[in-house]
Amino acid sequence: MSFSYRSIVMLLSVIIFASLLKLAFFAVPKDNTAPMLNAQEVRQDLYALLDQIEQHSAFYALTPDKASPQLKYMASLIVEQYQDMTPNDRFAAEITKLLNSLKDPGAQVHDFDDQSGDLPLTLRPLNDQWLALDSSNSPINNDFPFVTHIDGLPMSKWVAASQAYLPEPAKQSQEMQLPWLKKMNLLREDLGLSIKPYVLITLINDDLQTQQVTLALPSHEPQAQLAASNQEDKTQDMSVFEFINQLSQFERTEFQDVPHQLETVNNTTVKLKISDLYAFELNRDLQQELLKGMTHPLLIIDLRDASGFSPKLLSLLSRYQDADLNNTLAPNVMGFAHYRRSPELRNDYLQPLNFKPLDALEYSVPRLKSLTRNLPSVDEDKFSPWYIRTKPAVTPEGRNRLALLVSPKCRQECEWIAYRTKSWSRANLIGEKTSGDFARQYHFKLPNSGLDIRFSSSLTYDAQGKLLSGAGTEPDIWLPQNSDIQWQGLVSLVRSAKPKTQLIQTSQPTKLAQAKLN
Repeated sequence: MSFSYRSIVMLLSVIIFASLLKLAFFAVPKDNTAPMLNAQEVRQDLYALLDQIEQHSAFYALTPDKASPQLKYMASLIVEQYQDMTPNDRFAAEITKLLNSLKDPGAQVHDFDDQSGDLPLTLRPLNDQWLALDSSNSPINNDFPFVTHIDGLPMSKWVAASQAYLPEPAKQSQEMQLPWLKKMNLLREDLGLSIKPYVLITLINDDLQTQQVTLALPSHEPQAQLAASNQEDKTQDMSVFEFINQLSQFERTEFQDVPHQLETVNNTTVKLKISDLYAFELNRDLQQELLKGMTHPLLIIDLRDASGFSPKLLSLLSRYQDADLNNTLAPNVMGFAHYRRSPELRNDYLQPLNFKPLDALEYSVPRLKSLTRNLPSVDEDKFSPWYIRTKPAVTPEGRNRLALLVSPKCRQECEWIAYRTKSWSRANLIGEKTSGDFARQYHFKLPNSGLDIRFSSSLTYDAQGKLLSGAGTEPDIWLPQNSDIQWQGLVSLVRSAKPKTQLIQTSQPTKLAQAKLN
């Protein structure tokens, strides 16, 4: 049987196309995270981690003489403690504590299966006590609403153990603390307690009467899950058409969020939630919602989970700033930054963070020297030259008020928004202290555990040369970050807050809209 030239070409094309699809299928990342690590794998991962920190961490380079021995000492303790098989989630927890010694708010550990056995209730701080709530945020026992002990240990012991997993700026944050406080088996190991499938909760009421409740922990069966995963892998030899169908249904998560709309609190107050600052820059409708909200006497913006480096929101909010009539050397300077030198980084590394080289200012050499005279001296072999960020060229307008909800999860550009609005007389920050995470992150995977490690590769300073990274911004009104905020009560907090003094008095002092708030 003979084939024509056209038939042979078609057949080869089909074979090549099928091969490319199969290669694409193999290229799809799978979860190859090892559930257990032996002692040699632990040592190898720790060696790789310390090497990457020494080469790329900006916080490490600040005080290498102090950081290096501390990191090596902590790594040696991990090696000494885990001589046998180590669960991947336990190793991830130890790596988290090691990274926290850098006091880097951007240090994170990802890509591990948490088997710590979460506490089957929600803890909520109330003054000096802890409420015990169910999944619907109702007390698990109305007659005994507060928790005093878990497994016989007072809550203070559990709180202290959970703080070991938080970087320095977030140790006092209730919002950042709660997820770690729920990890029962993890904290039990740290406190020297035995691992059990249940937890003993001691409850108390206002009359100091107590009651004990035993709750079952969610069951985790790593071996069964691993077997199920292996079985699933065996049945994953899908056809070409099934693979194409899966690709057609794939959507990027950043485009799945529904835009937040302006909501009315009362006849003088509206609120708006913004989480993705990149999405805000591209969403004209959301920008119009913001501009509409800025016409009200009080606009509340929820930035508790905001991240991204887009400057659009800060530019729009700068209409709330005070008129700056200072005749200084560079009144438009917002801050400085530099990044950790690395062969693979280009000199535009900080451009996405809205920084530009000092040369872009086109200042004379004496003026540049005077501008940067307060910046700290740095090792030029470890850090790049200085970069500068200028304030948005926006004229203040209006007499309305602004309230921003912030938390330690307010990161990147949101940190700049919190820092800038802190000094504005018509703006109030409400919530918890931010973490000071301004930086770009360097990230990599550890070879054996597969853990995704991230830490800051740049540092940010204010116009006077003070380090902002890791410092965080204190709110004007401290408010624990609970999901069930009473918005009318929040308006009352803003109304009763002590007015800020306007930094520069204009010829016609602005009358604040605070007096009109309900």
